[in-house]
Amino acid sequence: MATATPNTPSQRTVVLLRPNEKKRLLKLAREEKVSSSEILRRSLNAYQSGSSDSEEHQLKKLFAEMNAALDDALISTRNARVEIAEDLAQMRQRREQRA
Repeated sequence: MATATPNTPSQRTVVLLRPNEKKRLLKLAREEKVSSSEILRRSLNAYQSGSSDSEEHQLKKLFAEMNAALDDALISTRNARVEIAEDLAQMRQRREQRA
């Protein structure tokens, strides 16, 4: 993902990073198999694009839907546990009656 056009010359910029930030930058570059400069360019482009209000609204809506679905799943799981416990109790009772 090259961010500069081939005919545009790059310009040198000095960036001061804390040691832990430099480690993270080098690790990301190594994992992505690109230069640390490319990681910085990608970061800059991601920062520029940002998320719009519409995207934030969509994310909040999806998050709320996910929470509701998880709540429903939890209720269903609890109900299933109760039914299983009741079924097991009935099975034990039948075995005891046969014995």
